[in-house]
Amino acid sequence: MKLYTPCLAPSGKKASLPVMVQDGFSWRVLFFGWLGLLTYGAWISALLTGAVTVLLYQFAPSFALFPALLGLHVALAVFTAEIRLWELRLNGWFPASPVAAPSLDLALLRWIDGQAALLSAPEEKCALS
Repeated sequence: MKLYTPCLAPSGKKASLPVMVQDGFSWRVLFFGWLGLLTYGAWISALLTGAVTVLLYQFAPSFALFPALLGLHVALAVFTAEIRLWELRLNGWFPASPVAAPSLDLALLRWIDGQAALLSAPEEKCALS
């Protein structure tokens, strides 16, 4: 089972499905670094990390460049979920209770099932009452 944290849209925005953020390690970010963060929509973190990468290429000695980049990629991959949640909070989204499920689709279905009272239409009054 994986743990997903649903992030709900800001109150002024049209009601939509939440963004489900999976907790855990991100292989995409490990291999692609800041470009992997861009694919998740974490623009601020990706651009800051890209700037750090450029600075490392410019100023780090050649023997320390590979370990520094490897450490940066590992740290980003381990904390990808927290980075994404931080970015979503900056954009006004707010996290809800985590949902455990084997896949993203089932996590979304479980979240919707838990919100059934909020999503269902109000019951019509009977004409005879």
